[in-house]
Amino acid sequence: MASIDPKNEADSPTRTRSVLLFLLLMFLVSSLNMADRQLIGIAAQPIKREFGLSDTMIGLLGGTAFALVYPPLGLPLAWVADRFNRRNLLAWCLAWWSAATMLCGFVTAPLGLLLSRIGVAAGEAGYAPTSHSLIADTIAPERRSSAFAVLVAGISAGTFIAMVGGGWLTQHYGWRTAFIAIGAPGVLVAILVRLLIREPVRTTMPGGSPWPAYKRLLGSAPFRRCVAGSALHLMVTYGLVWAVPWLERSHGIGPARAGLLLGTIGAAAGLIGSLAGGAIGDRLARSDRRWLGWWPAVTVLAAAAFGVPALLTESLTLALLGLAAATFLNALYQPSTYALVQGVAGAGERASAAALMIFIQNLIGLGLGPACVGFASDLLTPEFGAGALGIALAGLFLVNGLSATAFYRAGRALGPGEMGPGKMGE
Repeated sequence: MASIDPKNEADSPTRTRSVLLFLLLMFLVSSLNMADRQLIGIAAQPIKREFGLSDTMIGLLGGTAFALVYPPLGLPLAWVADRFNRRNLLAWCLAWWSAATMLCGFVTAPLGLLLSRIGVAAGEAGYAPTSHSLIADTIAPERRSSAFAVLVAGISAGTFIAMVGGGWLTQHYGWRTAFIAIGAPGVLVAILVRLLIREPVRTTMPGGSPWPAYKRLLGSAPFRRCVAGSALHLMVTYGLVWAVPWLERSHGIGPARAGLLLGTIGAAAGLIGSLAGGAIGDRLARSDRRWLGWWPAVTVLAAAAFGVPALLTESLTLALLGLAAATFLNALYQPSTYALVQGVAGAGERASAAALMIFIQNLIGLGLGPACVGFASDLLTPEFGAGALGIALAGLFLVNGLSATAFYRAGRALGPGEMGPGKMGE
């Protein structure tokens, strides 16, 4: 079986087909990455009942425990990815986290579920450094936002798989079956990644230690502010892992229907938003690269304006319409942030830049978002009952205001100028 070489002659039919198939595989990997990660939220209610856990404990299990492993392990895996075969590393990581997801279905105690989730985190730690680096060395700078939109579209697709497939399986066959069924396809996709993608040629090889690259990146104001903005925003995004339990409690909907409603909204609004966000981000940045920061600032602020009332209304129709608008706006920002970070990074530090971004994002976003919602829900339940979770989620959405400020400042720090490698870190 011939492998994909994304570095064939530019604009040739072979090159076009190779890039499309490469991006399709990246889409599948991104989808599985998000599906395996999100499934814990869809199964939260039955897991909580079976093991007698509080919302705070579910939040820690679904977010904080994951974040304590995922970001730190991403840094050494990025060091490996910047020096060795990224294709092979991605394939092994995908197979590992898929197997760990399946293992969640066989546990008999909370400790076993915790350890299995740590295994998922360990495998997924290699996803961002390898995939971001592969895309950055395959796609020209002026088209990177659109290419990264494929990864963001995969996030929407993965959320759909977890919510619709996971919700239906959880309701009809139990949460254990859901973990096993959602995890299994990843092993097959890992084989396809290994067989069909060829490692792209690097233009620059890094030195021995990653610390100079980290120091340089952290010294870049556009990088720091962009990562801060995305980390704050991801508190909101990861906090929405509670969306299915919120529908169950506030609107009396079972997990299968809740998953179908939210999964459909997430897939449609998220997919359209991510692809539109990439195209719009590329177009705006070609005229002024500062829009790589300003565009995310506009979108996350608008998302909060729709998300807060959606989580507080008693009308199911208004709640779903508001969440659809918020999901669409949430998806618009991400391709531009990936493009900004990879534009600041040098050719030999692609994976390190992605890993450092993911490290900070997930320590804050994943580590705090679900846990803060769970804690606030437990705190508010005595007074507000079933409505406490919606209030907690709405309150978290206000963090998008801080996120928008950071993104705006990242755009200002870039300064006006042309797109291109080595031109964005000044």
